[in-house]
Amino acid sequence: MEILTLCAAALTAVIAAVGLKKYSPETSILIAAAGGILIILAVLPKAQPAAEEIKQLISLSGLNTDYGQILIKTIGICLIGKFTSEFCIDNGYSSLGSKIDLAAKISVLVISLPLYGNILETVSQLLAAGG
Repeated sequence: MEILTLCAAALTAVIAAVGLKKYSPETSILIAAAGGILIILAVLPKAQPAAEEIKQLISLSGLNTDYGQILIKTIGICLIGKFTSEFCIDNGYSSLGSKIDLAAKISVLVISLPLYGNILETVSQLLAAGG
């Protein structure tokens, strides 16, 4: 039921922002930003147990715990990048929004490079053992 509260908050922020846009565009943008930030802050505490669960599953699997950290960081980058990009696009700055999307994708690539190296190393070992 918490999602209904969050949806109601979002709709309230949108209605207020749209209503004020004609009279004060700056205030309208601030209301929309504040609404989005409040929703994210309301949801963030729910992410902590999920992150702990991911860490625990990776630990139980015997995999390197760095993988869990990489996974959590990439999820965070994707979410923050998407929120920021959509906010820019919604406010008429689509070029800036697309640059944020690109920056987030490059950040994910850079952070996950160690995984690609480990995958290639594992494949090489499997091929050497099989041949």
